Amino acid sequence: MSKQKKSDTEETPASASEASDSEQIDDETESASKAEHVETTASETSESPDASDDGEKADETEEAALEPAEIELLKAEVNELTSKLIDLESQLAEAQRDVSYAKAETQTVSRRGREDATRAVNRAKRDLLTRLMVVADTFHHTANELEKVEKDDRTDVIVTAVQMAIKEFDKVLSGEGLELMNPVGEAFDPQFHEAQALVPSETEEPGTIIDVLRVGYILDGNVLRAPQVVVTKETQNDSDEASDDA
Repeated sequence: MSKQKKSDTEETPASASEASDSEQIDDETESASKAEHVETTASETSESPDASDDGEKADETEEAALEPAEIELLKAEVNELTSKLIDLESQLAEAQRDVSYAKAETQTVSRRGREDATRAVNRAKRDLLTRLMVVADTFHHTANELEKVEKDDRTDVIVTAVQMAIKEFDKVLSGEGLELMNPVGEAFDPQFHEAQALVPSETEEPGTIIDVLRVGYILDGNVLRAPQVVVTKETQNDSDEASDDA
């Protein structure tokens, strides 16, 4: 029994020694593998710059060989694009001029259209009011004749009605811009009045309008029809006195 224990005791250190030796061999193998891997990596790293430099030099050589042709091609493209740009700018400027001309022409046509329409309206209005003036003359003449009729209850009603109608008619004409000209007592002005007769007067100054044969009218500030008037002149006595003074 003791021999067997002794034998086991002797065999145990040997096994431990063998295990230790095995581990040491494994460590040495792993270290050698790592060293080999490091050397390989270092070798590849040291060789990589050279390979990269060779590639870059090859690219530079190729670029240097193609550079003149590329420059000429780029110049041609730039010239073509510049020419197209100039053409487009010219077309744009021409289109802008056309738009400006069209806009100006449209404004001119519109303005002329408004002016033509205004003239047409004014002309039609003038023609209508000219015809209405004849009616107004008839009304005024009738009113003057009625003033000469002997007044009674019946005729007074008629005269009043006619006078009211004439006033309303004159209001309508005035609303259309037509103003009555009845310049009795005013000084004669050949620009606005039409003299039909010259009569001496001892009470009025020479050149005074003492009667209106036909009234006149002003439309929008312009004389549409000048009134026909009777104007005073110097009397014979005034002429004699003037001659004596001379």
